[in-house]
Amino acid sequence: MHVLHKLRFLAILIFLFNQTILQASETKKDQATILALGMEMSNMRNMLAAYILTGAKISYKRPEERLKNGILHYENMLSTITKDYPHDEFIQASVKKSLHAWVNVKGAMELALAKTDLEKLKSAAIWIHGNIRTVIKEMAAMKGYLFKTSNIENKMALNASIEIAASAKRLSAHYMMDLWHLNDPTIEKHWKKGMKIYSDSIEVLQKSPFIKNKKFASNLKSVIKYHHYFEKMWQKSKIFSILIDKKTDIVFHKAKEMTEIILQSK
Repeated sequence: MHVLHKLRFLAILIFLFNQTILQASETKKDQATILALGMEMSNMRNMLAAYILTGAKISYKRPEERLKNGILHYENMLSTITKDYPHDEFIQASVKKSLHAWVNVKGAMELALAKTDLEKLKSAAIWIHGNIRTVIKEMAAMKGYLFKTSNIENKMALNASIEIAASAKRLSAHYMMDLWHLNDPTIEKHWKKGMKIYSDSIEVLQKSPFIKNKKFASNLKSVIKYHHYFEKMWQKSKIFSILIDKKTDIVFHKAKEMTEIILQSK
């Protein structure tokens, strides 16, 4: 019986060890997926900005290439999530909704690659702006779901840094849309919403323990400075669209660096 007890105890230890490894693996997968979703929320806005630049025949940062690569990147991300969560009903349903909305959004975006008439591109831009939110909404839903169901640490801070990166690209896309003077009152509405998410995320990071990290604090200081800058620039002429895109790029990379610091913390 003494030997039997030892064997049972050993079996329990092995089981617990395997469960710990499995749980760590699942957490790592969830974390990677959340980061991928955050990146694609930024990518979706980046594609919209590239669409505007392509239609306006502005060659800054090779917009046609950005648009083509962005489409491939997003579709590869959806394919990966589908394979990584084959039995998760929420994820599978959300991916299905994303794909359903994406088909028409993609088709509209590809009009810019087909050298379509400018007036048609402007009309399509309004439609894209309205329907792209369904795609982004599903990515945000999957991100929120994984944050809720996973064992990832520092969830609030991590989500805030991801949202700042996505908000920066959102502001760039909305600013460029206004370059075309489109008859869409929701452009300004969603610019303001993006600024609100941006400022709320700043507040979360200011209260986080990572503010004690010098690199993190420096990046956050820059992110705050640019928030004030974007606020002022919205009221100015949209001839500054390329400058805004450059500045939002800086914020995007600063936010990514803060995300890395959060992930590297123990």
